[in-house]
Amino acid sequence: MLFKHINRLIPILVLMVGVSQALASTNAVILMYHHIADDTPPSTSVTLEQFDAHLDYLHQQNFQVWPLSKLVTHWQTQQPIPEKTVVLTADDAYISLYTHAFARLARYGWGMTVFVNAEPIDKGYRNFMSWTQMRELQQHGFEFANHTYSHSALFPQPNETEADFIARVKHEVEQGQQRLQHELGEHTNRTPALFAYPYGEYNESAANLIQQLGYTAVAQVSGAVNAHSDRRALNRFPMAQAYASLADFQRKVHTQALPLRAHTPFEPIISQNPPILRLTFEHPISGLNCFTSQGEPLSLHWMSDTLLEMQAKHPLKPPRDRYACTARRADGNWYWWGHPWIIRE
Repeated sequence: MLFKHINRLIPILVLMVGVSQALASTNAVILMYHHIADDTPPSTSVTLEQFDAHLDYLHQQNFQVWPLSKLVTHWQTQQPIPEKTVVLTADDAYISLYTHAFARLARYGWGMTVFVNAEPIDKGYRNFMSWTQMRELQQHGFEFANHTYSHSALFPQPNETEADFIARVKHEVEQGQQRLQHELGEHTNRTPALFAYPYGEYNESAANLIQQLGYTAVAQVSGAVNAHSDRRALNRFPMAQAYASLADFQRKVHTQALPLRAHTPFEPIISQNPPILRLTFEHPISGLNCFTSQGEPLSLHWMSDTLLEMQAKHPLKPPRDRYACTARRADGNWYWWGHPWIIRE
């Protein structure tokens, strides 16, 4: 009789496990810093007071603070992501990460994922960390990843052929990675390999090449991410003084990725102005609003309950813009996703 009841329970338990796995979160928020100081450009800096408030909030609210490699590995191995998981990243390896951020992060046992463009470090520029300082930070939970060698723009320049452009991108990526491995050890050649686009700019052919070289890449446009996000260009929330108040920070770290199945085009360089963007959703979503970087509402045309076409009402101004979409969730927090545009003169 006991075995009979157990046999009846097994299919139910299997179903419950399957449902639990299906509902398991893969969502996370990636934050991007540059300078963490009071005397650097506000457009690429957060103040020490702001950074302290960010870290205190994450600690007080029991956020999981992970390196980016851990998040990507969990996605690759189909492991669930804990609720309230945040990744701290920084671009360019500025000295303030060592002089100001290091000690503050050490209070909580946290590190950062730092994207390094090696040329200014090789040249000894004082505004950047040295390789010795980076090796010290490696011992305290920091990880370092590829940001090209010279911080070169990764979209074709005037009079640059496609072949020359692809060769340049490959050289920049490979030279940057070689310098990281030489100075910081073979473990920088880890799987997953990580990459950040200089200026957050790229075109589709560069993104495809970087993916072919084995990298998961991050951009600089706001939005949360999940296991279904396009790993050629993961959203990150840029942290700068005007957008880094504690209220703004709280709103961003509680966001989730829009339930997207696909978006087209992927290509950020626009072929018409204003560009048309189409989103395909996993399921119907209500209350969606989309804007340009100037806060101008986009025209939204629902072609079905899961297919949306959007377009700005006026031409976008060079050199760059973005479309951002948000929707209020049932818990009062937000879905948030963005797509960058590069507008040529």
